Amino acid sequence: KDDYPLLVLQHGHSDKFSSWVGYGKAHWILDNLIADGKAKPMIVAMLDGHPIPESFGNGRSTENTEELRKDLVEFVLPMIEETYRVKEGRENRAIVGLSMGGLHALTIGFSELDTFSVIGSFSGAIPAHEVLEAAISDPEATNEKIELLWIACGKDDFLLDENKALIELLEQGRIEHEWLLTEGAHSWPV
Repeated sequence: KDDYPLLVLQHGHSDKFSSWVGYGKAHWILDNLIADGKAKPMIVAMLDGHPIPESFGNGRSTENTEELRKDLVEFVLPMIEETYRVKEGRENRAIVGLSMGGLHALTIGFSELDTFSVIGSFSGAIPAHEVLEAAISDPEATNEKIELLWIACGKDDFLLDENKALIELLEQGRIEHEWLLTEGAHSWPV
């Protein structure tokens, strides 16, 4: 029997884990990519990005993000590894997110480089610079650990300036990344 890599998808602020299927059509997209040979079969986990219910009104809550990180690393990943046939090792794990989920993916991904090798942000809110300090202070080690850092944002997105500032910071810090600027605003089609 085959073992599979793991993709963690984090939703945006006003959404929930099922939004990736209901609005984002992640299941259709992934099925088509696999059928076209552009993606490998994988296990996909979608967590509730609001583990602290009181933080729902604040998508940038550091306490909420930290609780999500703790839940993911200490409880969810071990449960997934025990329950499903996932490939072992950080090189087989990715974390990506949309909007608030992009903030979660960047924050958790950079703080857990021994857990994830792929980090992605779609129209993401950007973490505080302190989150990236360790990675930027040792770009050689960071680049060695990150297989892919992928960031995308629409030209009309209200988070575009934040994303451009992040790209500038990554470039100054010599952190390898992929940057995609698309048409559109802060919406699912982007």
